[in-house]
This record gives sequence, structure tokens and C-alpha cells, in this order.
Amino acid sequence: MKFDFNLADFFKLPTKIMFALALASGMVLFLPDNIVAKMYMVDFRNKYGFTIGLLFLTSFSILAVTLIIGIYKYFSHKRSMKKFKATAKERLQKLDNYQKAIVYGLYMEDNHTSELPFHDGAVKWLKQNMIIIETTNQYLVSDLNNAVFPYMLQPWAVEELQNDSELLATFHTAYIQIDTKYKAQSQYNDPYSNFPY
Repeated sequence: MKFDFNLADFFKLPTKIMFALALASGMVLFLPDNIVAKMYMVDFRNKYGFTIGLLFLTSFSILAVTLIIGIYKYFSHKRSMKKFKATAKERLQKLDNYQKAIVYGLYMEDNHTSELPFHDGAVKWLKQNMIIIETTNQYLVSDLNNAVFPYMLQPWAVEELQNDSELLATFHTAYIQIDTKYKAQSQYNDPYSNFPY
């Protein structure tokens, strides 16, 4: 039987296997002689002690680095989410009236989801700034020039509007203004009067 060992593959092993290797090699190295003798591993430890030690140091180091990176990412994410939520109201207030009207229209839906024009710049901006999100990756459209796509309002935006009646009132006012504007334009058969709500 041919055993092909590739060092690069060793470093790609899952964390669970790295932990098992570190634990097993650590036990062989650090357990008292009487316990190692009961496992019939004394001769093996004496013969391959350097290799076992190297395996232990490598797998333990990889585990330690993985753990440190994981803890850093966890707290970094928590900190960024805290900052993101702290500036939520400010970001919503900075939206223009058209963007506020789109957000309010989604907010008024029972499931905070509706079809929006896919090629609309305001919709793209809201998506890029994580205020709305697409609900699916694929969607059947009948007109590629005026394609619509289902979007939903992000939960943090829903929460901000629910908890701040003054903010909600400004969005409602913007919705009425934009709706009135587009209804007036549609009376003159303006082909661009396609406010999504």
C-alpha cells in the first residue's frame, strides 16, 4: 500500500481533525509513563518522539491561530454591528424623498416585501447600503427593459421605523409627496412616471 503524504493537504485539514491530532499527540507526549505503557506506546514514543512533538506543535499552533482569528472576527463583527445599529437612524434620515418613499412602501407591506424596478438607481443604492435586500437570486420577468425584482426591507430598518414614530412620520410624508408627484405626471402620460408604489 502506497501512502502519499502532501504537506499542503495537512494544513487544509478541518479544525476538528487538527484538534484530534493535537490531543492524541499531546497525550502520547505528556501522559505519565505508566499510562503510556498501558497503551503500548512507550516504544513508539521513544522511536518517533521528535515526529510526534513536531506534529503536536504544528497542530496546536494551527488550532491556536484559528481560535485567535475566530475570536477576533467574532468581536470585530459585534463591534461593527453595534456601530452599524448606532448610526441606523442617521443613515435613514439622510435618504432622499424618493428613497424614503420606496422604504415606506416596503414597510407598509405585511411581509415588508414587494417588487421594485431592478434598474432603478435608488433601488440599487438602497441595496448597496443594506437597507433592502433581494429575496431571491432568480426571478422570471416579462419585460427586460422594465424588469422588476422582489426586495424586502432589512429587519434593522423595520425595527428603526417601528420604534421611532417621528422617523416613520417623515417617511410617510415623503411617500405622500412622491406618490402625488407621480400621479400628477401620469396625468400627462409621462412614460417615466413609474413610481413603484
